[in-house]
Parts: sequence; structure tokens; C-alpha cells
Amino acid sequence: MKTVFVSDIKKEGDVRDYFLVERKAIYSSRSNARYASLRLKDRSGAIEARIWDRVDELSAGFERNDIVYVESKARAYQEQLQLNVTAIRKEARDLNAEEMREFYPETPSGIEKLIGDFHRLTDGMKDGLLKALFAELKKRKELLERFFLVPASLGVHHVSLGGLLEHSVSVAEIALPAAAFTGADPDIVVAGSFLHDIGKVEEIGLKGGVFAYTDKGRLLGHITLGISLLEELIAAVEGFPPFLADVLKHIILSHHGEQEWGSPKKPMCIEALVVHYIDNLDAKVMGVKEYMNNNMEDEHWSQFHKLYESRFFKIPER
Repeated sequence: MKTVFVSDIKKEGDVRDYFLVERKAIYSSRSNARYASLRLKDRSGAIEARIWDRVDELSAGFERNDIVYVESKARAYQEQLQLNVTAIRKEARDLNAEEMREFYPETPSGIEKLIGDFHRLTDGMKDGLLKALFAELKKRKELLERFFLVPASLGVHHVSLGGLLEHSVSVAEIALPAAAFTGADPDIVVAGSFLHDIGKVEEIGLKGGVFAYTDKGRLLGHITLGISLLEELIAAVEGFPPFLADVLKHIILSHHGEQEWGSPKKPMCIEALVVHYIDNLDAKVMGVKEYMNNNMEDEHWSQFHKLYESRFFKIPER
């Protein structure tokens, strides 16, 4: 499908190819001329783009997270290449799995390795009821396939094929020694690590062959959806104790930590605290790493990160 990737655009000239729209906004210049500001991406990176002419006409046919075919010219602006778009249209057909890999990089850890890590960590739990809970999850092949494939977010952190799995495995791997240090129950911490974002398998789906928020995801959010999925799994495990069900639900409800960050409850047990802080750590560190891959001001400093309200310094190799 693609022949030109963002990483191939290294000099001024014509660029005609397919890209994923990461950002779209309409602005007015100092002279009151309207223009569309776009950020276009593929698996190799992202590039800024502008529509200066026929702004309303050209920008009306696509939205954020759409795949578009772009005709443009690469031009240098403030020492960075930028695309001046002369024509753009939305790709209407769904992409197949191989084509999706042109727009979303697979997690650097590798999905197959991470699947092995998931089974190692869940099979290693000693609590029979928690093992039974995850055995029930593993029976649900379609649900598990989505858990292994979807990104953890569409623009903040772990934005890659297998990103949700990578994030969940990372939280579990870091949480285990933290549990030993704090005295938290290691099995509950591992279970919470894999369940805290499980609702994202229904919050994020395929639309037009690319990942986008589902209607259910926008209306309910991944915390509510995660509680619903957990209740379905628990109902299939005979004799699952209500207190343990409540603790796992509490970890899902509280993993964002604060109401202003989207959590209905603050963490109120050691296991919930461990999952919350490690979830926050892993998401922020990976979010900064991914941002710095494509948004460096110079060799050492990133551009200003609006979400984290800071620039970030890349320590030189020693």
C-alpha cells in the first residue's frame, strides 16, 4: 500500500502516499487566513502538514485517525520538513492486518514474546481462584486476541500494535518486586496489572481498518467496561469469593489514582496503590520516550509536551 514512509522524507520535493491522521485542527494566521494544521504518521514516525488553499473543501472529508491519501510538497520550515498539502482524500476501505503494520509499529518487545510473558506471569500465580479467573479469560479467544493486539492508547503511550499487552506485562513485571518490598499480595498485584486496563479491548476498536474509539468506549470508558468484563469472568468461576472480586474491581476503579484523572475511587489498599503508581510510571515513561522519538528540538531537548507541560532532556550516551 505504502511506498513512502515518514522516515524517507529527508529533502524538499513531492510526496504522494497514504498516512494516518494523528491530529487535525483549523487555525487562523496573523493575517486572518484560515489553514488546516495536520500531523500525519506511519510506523516510522510523524510529520507536520498544512493545508493553505481550499481549506474547507479539502479538510471536510476526513477526521483524526482516518487513513488518507495525500498529494503534497515537502518544504523546510524553521529547519524542519513540513508537508504543504495540495490534495487529500480519505481511504474508504478497511485495511488488512499487513497494511495496518504500515501505520502502526509493532511494539519493540515483540508481540509473541509478550504473549509468552503473559502466560508465564499468570500461570505462575499460586492462588487457585485467580488462576481459574485467568483460565476463563484464556478461553475467550476473541477477547484475548484483542488484548494482545490493540494499543494502550491512541496518542498518549504505548501507541503500537501490542501496546496494551506490553503495558500490562511491564506493570506486572515491575509490580512483582514492588509487592515483595511493600508486603502486597503478589498474585493480586499481578492480576490487577493485567485487569486494570482490560476495558480497553472494548474502548478501542477498528474503524475503517484503523484503531479508533468505539461508541461504547466513548460513552462508558475503559474503567466501566473493565468492571463489566471482570464481572463476566468472575461469574464463570465457581466459588469466587466476593471480597476478592471487590478488591479486583477496586483496582480497576482506582488505578488512575484521582477523580480528576478519571478514577471514581482513590486506591484504598496496598495492592491498589502498587498498581496505580506503577501504571502511572510505565505510562508516563513510555509516553515521553515515544514523544521524544519524533519531537526533538535538537540533539538533547524535546519540543514542549502539552500533556505533561514540559520539555524533556535526553541524556547523552556515556
